[in-house]
Amino acid sequence: MIPNLRLPRGAALAAEYAEGARSFAVGFWFPIGSRHEAPHERGFVHFVEHMAFKGTARRSAASLSREIERVGGYLNAFTDRDSLCLHCQLPAELWRLGLDVLADMAFSSAFALPDFEREREVIESEILSARDDPEECSHDEMLSAIWPGDPLARKIAGESADLRRITRDALYGFYRDEIVPERLLATASGPVDSAAVAEELARLLDAAPSAGPAGLADARPACRAASTPRFDPSRSYEAADMEQVHFYEAIQLEPPFGEGDYYALEALNGAIGEASSSRLFLSLREDKGLCYSVYSAFAMTGTECLWIASASVKAKVLPELAGEMDRQLEALAREGLGVEECADSVSRLLGSFEVALDDQDFRMRRIARQALFSGSAETEAEARGHIAALTADQINSACERLLRGRDRARFAYGKLPRRTARASGLVSEAARHG
Repeated sequence: MIPNLRLPRGAALAAEYAEGARSFAVGFWFPIGSRHEAPHERGFVHFVEHMAFKGTARRSAASLSREIERVGGYLNAFTDRDSLCLHCQLPAELWRLGLDVLADMAFSSAFALPDFEREREVIESEILSARDDPEECSHDEMLSAIWPGDPLARKIAGESADLRRITRDALYGFYRDEIVPERLLATASGPVDSAAVAEELARLLDAAPSAGPAGLADARPACRAASTPRFDPSRSYEAADMEQVHFYEAIQLEPPFGEGDYYALEALNGAIGEASSSRLFLSLREDKGLCYSVYSAFAMTGTECLWIASASVKAKVLPELAGEMDRQLEALAREGLGVEECADSVSRLLGSFEVALDDQDFRMRRIARQALFSGSAETEAEARGHIAALTADQINSACERLLRGRDRARFAYGKLPRRTARASGLVSEAARHG
């Protein structure tokens, strides 16, 4: 296993030595995402992510980007439903610069009022742009249908009305309470000894500002917990003015999950719909020509695992596509995968893992995913061994768990005549709620 090194002020580091690499990738991860926000905090985490780039006590907004980009690196961040991450990648010999910039952004952001007001407008533009993206819109609406009323179904950036309610002082107070060294998991990959990374990061954390006057740290709220969402296996659609219909099948698995479950499900998913040689791609696109885009994917956390299959399709052929997807998934539930399919899927997964190891950013994110999920991360040799050891029985056990006797939600988003919707087994959102 890759050890979690304890750092000053409660932070942790999980870093691997990547021999022969030319770059260094590092991420600062905080276990708070949009699902953890209270109703009056909607959009806060994403807004904090934006403000981290607007300048610190030592650097202007322009300097933050310039210091990384002028050496050929990149600096970025993202908010998801479970976490906030600031990350960068740069030439390996400049690894200390990457740590310094991220620590400055994470713990010393200025939140100047003019920057706050301007960035509110930027985020609102981002929200409006997302509404013009059919794939993003359809995915958001699908989550609202399968997780009605649950924090997981909220849009990560919030809504425009949420943004208008946020004040600079409320957001800054949230930032000082939540983005603190005690909650930091740093992950790194590159040709740098992990002890050296730990030593440098410890120095930066010792110099980082405290959350407030003495004693306030003790009053800081505990890390926010998340619960398994209630899954609604309904079959519904929402009308939208676009040329194609975005169609989804969704299944939720509930814990417990182990790392072995992840690898087995990853191999299974490749065979079902992730790869161009998968069953759904070959059947729905290649054999029947029903759609241009079809795929399957899954996301696993400690509280739920959501698997989806999705296709973009002309409305008139949606009933045929939905029926064919049913047939493919039901056949898998009954019969599982053949031995050759399982072997091909393991071989593909192992090969794609080897290819991805050339990317230090992938390696850094892999460590973070495992450490956030289970508290520790495997070395690349351990991960390779687990993939290579996957058996047909393990993959088919995952198939049975996912598909046999499991309720599936069905959702469509687009310009869909009622007759076609009914023929596809769908009822309107309005009918379902009214």
